[in-house]
Amino acid sequence: MNTQERIQSLFVPRKKLSIPEWCEANLTLSARVTNIPGPYSTQLTPYVKEPLEAFGNDSIRRVTLVWGAQTSKTTTILAGLAYRLAERPCPALWVMPSEQLARSFSETRWLPMVDDCPALAKERPIDTDKIKILEQHFQKMSLWFVGSNSPANLSSRSVSLLMLDEVDKFSDGSSSKEAGALQLAEARVATYPNHLIISTSTPTTADSIIWAEWLKGDMRFYFVPCPHCGHKQKLLWEQVKWDQSAKLSDTEWDFGLVKSSAFYECVECKGQIRDGQKTKMLRDGEWVVTNPKGEPNRRSYHLNGLYAPWVTFGSLAVKWLQDKNGILGLQDFVNRILAEPWLEHETERVEIKPGAYKMGEIRMGEFPVMSCDIQEAGGFHAWAIIRAWDNEGKSRLVWAGRLETWGDIQAKAEEFSVKAAAVFCDSGDQTRDVYLNCCKNGWIALVGSDKSSFSEIVGNAKVQRPYARIANGDPFSGKQTMSKAGWKWKLCPVWRWSNPAIKDILANFLKTEGWVAEDTPSVYFEHINAEAKVRVKNPLTGRERMVWKQVGKNNHLMDAECMNIVGAALHGKLKVTAADLNAEEIVE
Repeated sequence: MNTQERIQSLFVPRKKLSIPEWCEANLTLSARVTNIPGPYSTQLTPYVKEPLEAFGNDSIRRVTLVWGAQTSKTTTILAGLAYRLAERPCPALWVMPSEQLARSFSETRWLPMVDDCPALAKERPIDTDKIKILEQHFQKMSLWFVGSNSPANLSSRSVSLLMLDEVDKFSDGSSSKEAGALQLAEARVATYPNHLIISTSTPTTADSIIWAEWLKGDMRFYFVPCPHCGHKQKLLWEQVKWDQSAKLSDTEWDFGLVKSSAFYECVECKGQIRDGQKTKMLRDGEWVVTNPKGEPNRRSYHLNGLYAPWVTFGSLAVKWLQDKNGILGLQDFVNRILAEPWLEHETERVEIKPGAYKMGEIRMGEFPVMSCDIQEAGGFHAWAIIRAWDNEGKSRLVWAGRLETWGDIQAKAEEFSVKAAAVFCDSGDQTRDVYLNCCKNGWIALVGSDKSSFSEIVGNAKVQRPYARIANGDPFSGKQTMSKAGWKWKLCPVWRWSNPAIKDILANFLKTEGWVAEDTPSVYFEHINAEAKVRVKNPLTGRERMVWKQVGKNNHLMDAECMNIVGAALHGKLKVTAADLNAEEIVE
């Protein structure tokens, strides 16, 4: 090349990169933020390209992602936000179910990504105090992370880019006069005509927020070609098959054989599609609009967990069987893997079938758990349950009834050899008194919550549990402190637990024979039948949902049963989260 050609080459316009191409050229994911570190790539997940392009398309106002587990949903939004920071800066707001989760996400996922990518790191301001965990002012862009449980933070700023993460777990405003978190957040973009709202979540029920958002859009599915006949189809769970000889009984399976024999059957030619063929299918796939009459400027994308390139059909089959036969049922699989809503029904009173045993006996190898619903009305008393749990999550009712004093609780625990750390007391009533006695005796305080679950980031993943992280309660908060000599603890361990989630688990347990003894007192059944799941409408939003409601006078033993389940879970005797889904890298 001569001198003239070199000079001319300097003025040749550079090829404009698409947003996916820009992300691949500029983003690096370290081991701090992903299980697959290295340069960002869409090679294994080509389905993310079209949603990514929305971050630069001024004709799109809303994008809804209803995606299953391990499909790179969150990483895709992170990549889009990174592009905006470097190339199209604008005020942005990322909303998560709680401030704790938003703080953890910003600190462990977003900020490490900024540090690891030169194209983002150069946007940091000279004044380092401008970058905080929840509020970040880059050179040309401001970004906030907030929890949906903070109406003040949601309504305090205007933004052009709004990201709503896990909207089905947002506060709906039903407990206050404030509007729901979704309505408050969406109002923040009103002053920006070219705004973009990204909504994501795994759905919960058919009347959930994300499912309603999905139905309003153009409802796009990712169609992939069969490697045998070329027929393009969306992946459906009912097409996953495995060797039926792996079935050992009605509830037992040879999971090794299930996993190794599983395949996907083409709906057209019935050909067997194996895991190693999925990667090429994804590369040749395309998004197809199925609702052309959806609201204009609104796109909605549905992608279930079958598309995840690092999850095998066998792993999914094993999880489905484990969930199907587990006490939690298939809701987690339907919601989190299939990315579909769970169809709930109002509860019917079931016949509780007693087992062939009587109360009062702790057998060898069983672990007794005692739970007490503390009451103040009519004078102090407690309704208590003692269950004997084995290591397989099964239990027997060994005592149920009313106790009149704290000393009675201690005596009953000693009678059945219940360890101090296996005595659980409700702290929703007479909180300080409960904390005081828990500190003195080494017991654990519990408090119920109306939240459907509690979120936290474990490693690089968001985890949903029916109980929160442990907290501490001070029995002398605001009071003169007494001597704590000889106490088990100075502060009382306190666990919050989800009323709706644990009651759903209890409802499943009540259907199993042997949950109660032959001589269970009649008052137990009176309390258990004092609550039912019914359909109610939120007066502020008009949305209907299924909730547990008290329909009888006393439900204290039901609450005690719920706390017993929580106690068994905390001691590792019962698994109250769905079966794990193991990711495995697929090779071509």
